[in-house]
Amino acid sequence: MNATETIYHVDEIKNLPDRELYQRLYESWNIINGEIKIWGRLKLRNDGRWASIEEVRTTTENREINYPLDEYIKLDPYIYVEYAKQILGDNQSIFIKCNLSLSPERERIRHNNPFQMAVKIGSVEILESIPINKNDILESDCESYIAKAIYNFELSKLTKDIIKKESALQESLKSLEAKKTQEGIEINKLAKQKSILEENSSQLKSDIDIQSKKLITAIDQHEKEMQKMSKKIEKLKSYIAEKAIFLKKFEFIDDDDFDKISISIASEFNNIETLSFSSDFNLDYKQAVSYIQSYLKNMDILYPRHIIENYLTLIRTNDLIILAGDSGSGKTNLVQSFAKAVGGVAKIIPVKPNWTSSEDLLGYYNPLEKKYLATPFLEALIEAQNNPDIPYFICLDEMNLARVEFYFADFLSKLESRDSNPEIQLYSDDESAHIFSELKAVVTVISDAEKKHSQDGIIDFIKLVQNENINSEMKRIFGFSEKDSIIKYHGDIRRMLSGVIRTPSKIKMPANVRIIGTVNIDETTHYLSPKILDRAHIMKFKSPLLSNWQSISSEIESYGFENVSKSLHFDVNDLGIREAYPRFDNEDKFCQIFIDLNKEFFSPLGVEFGMRTIRQGLNYLKLFSDLNESNEQAINNFIIHKILPKFTFDGNKQSGNQNKLDLIDKVMLPKLENIIKIHNLITDEFSSVVALKNIIANAKANDGVVNYWA
Repeated sequence: MNATETIYHVDEIKNLPDRELYQRLYESWNIINGEIKIWGRLKLRNDGRWASIEEVRTTTENREINYPLDEYIKLDPYIYVEYAKQILGDNQSIFIKCNLSLSPERERIRHNNPFQMAVKIGSVEILESIPINKNDILESDCESYIAKAIYNFELSKLTKDIIKKESALQESLKSLEAKKTQEGIEINKLAKQKSILEENSSQLKSDIDIQSKKLITAIDQHEKEMQKMSKKIEKLKSYIAEKAIFLKKFEFIDDDDFDKISISIASEFNNIETLSFSSDFNLDYKQAVSYIQSYLKNMDILYPRHIIENYLTLIRTNDLIILAGDSGSGKTNLVQSFAKAVGGVAKIIPVKPNWTSSEDLLGYYNPLEKKYLATPFLEALIEAQNNPDIPYFICLDEMNLARVEFYFADFLSKLESRDSNPEIQLYSDDESAHIFSELKAVVTVISDAEKKHSQDGIIDFIKLVQNENINSEMKRIFGFSEKDSIIKYHGDIRRMLSGVIRTPSKIKMPANVRIIGTVNIDETTHYLSPKILDRAHIMKFKSPLLSNWQSISSEIESYGFENVSKSLHFDVNDLGIREAYPRFDNEDKFCQIFIDLNKEFFSPLGVEFGMRTIRQGLNYLKLFSDLNESNEQAINNFIIHKILPKFTFDGNKQSGNQNKLDLIDKVMLPKLENIIKIHNLITDEFSSVVALKNIIANAKANDGVVNYWA
């Protein structure tokens, strides 16, 4: 420590604000750019619980520094041990360069050191060894000397590499010469094969051209038919809108249908004051999670931050989300409260045990009534389509009371389309066109009758058909017999028309809709099939009574929001865009991890794991990084979502030289602990390592039967 530096006593500075503390350190250490950049030796403490930097020097003056306090306190900035272990790898210590900042206030108080420093996460750079000794660094021209040394060192390494590669190249050339002769023979064979293939290719190309022309013609014809049908439907809607007052007057539509046609009702959300994710939060998902967690606490709803991070990421994937857990664990409440927090709508659709087909989910067309019988699920989709700027969260509550693959598989297959929003055909477009033709004829007849007999006080349908002359004339025009009832016919037209107005013949999956399911696993419910598990993300809950409420409250208080009474409105696109999953990359670290896990464990255990699952994982990893930088946390979550729910098998069966239970206990568990090095920092409820330990313990207590859901 230089004699010219100002020395402080702890009591003199302990109440100073951070700004003043930084200024004192800048003056003491001659920092002129407002950044405390240092280098030194990163080393774990003896107890292995902490890590710090020794031999600290500034990067600008290469000057050794310590805290400017009258009681000599050595400067050894601490760094979180898990982060330090990642940097150290297999080394005991290494030299690093990094930035420093003041530790959290509680740490400074605990160490009785207002200047207590910590390493800024993300600022660390590893320094490579260079062929100079430590004393050389102290010279005044150290910068140019170090640059030259690095240059010579790297040049030496490069020269060795070139010599090594040159030797390898010579060996390759010899091998190529040997192959050249053999390839000459092969080339002659290939030339003959090429001639044959060219002839076959020419014929194949001709066949393809013919079939392509036929296909293009068929597609054009189909598109023309679809356009023609769409025009008829639009014409029907336009005609209905134009004749709305007439149709209401003569009771072909009721008040609700009239309002749907003729009145533009403002959304109830237009008058609710909200915050904007884009303008108020600058699209910062981390801040949004903090606010949502605080907003829910203000509603007396406590969730750990991890649940909000995970759920928001899953919402953004546009995949099916299944919330699993015991009754009362907060599954449905999460759907409802989160929807309210982001300015959306939650629709809870109870699943019935007697659901056996897609008709139970979406409804069906009744040819006798000439009307589509919609379900609450379909009505929720249509409502969402009519409010495209509002997020809709449709929850199939207790979805495994019936077999999910019976009633939901067809709809789930539609959801697999990632390039565009899937279209759901509810009934034939011909039905709408038929109704238009019949309605037009009826309206024309009644209009003519109204004009002809208006002087007789005929102003509504009942009076119209009560007039004997008019009734007889209308029956004649419609070709009815005396036994036919115009009133019954009127009722038929009314039902058909109401069906067209309320339920379109087809609907596109609205971009503002997310599908969530909740499941309980007990003797009254069904297990989820591999097809459902392969396409869904499972988010498991435990009783909220097991949560550390005090810890969650303290976490929320640290965010410092003064007012959390307004919901945080997300634009629909901010909650995720339906797009293709990221491409599989064999060189990607995430892909390599799961290729190895599949080869070593999943395949021997009989657990289905394919390319789509890895691509779903890449998508989750990318979206989760907006909320949390920890790749290990994301991998941990993905294993719980996509892998462990498939662990249902007999652990006593052999897999190679050992049974399946021993394979996951003695081999897979240590491997998982090594992949997720931060597993000790993850709450037990959300730890894949703890979940696997529980699976193993339950299997050992249950005659070797492995069951994640037990």
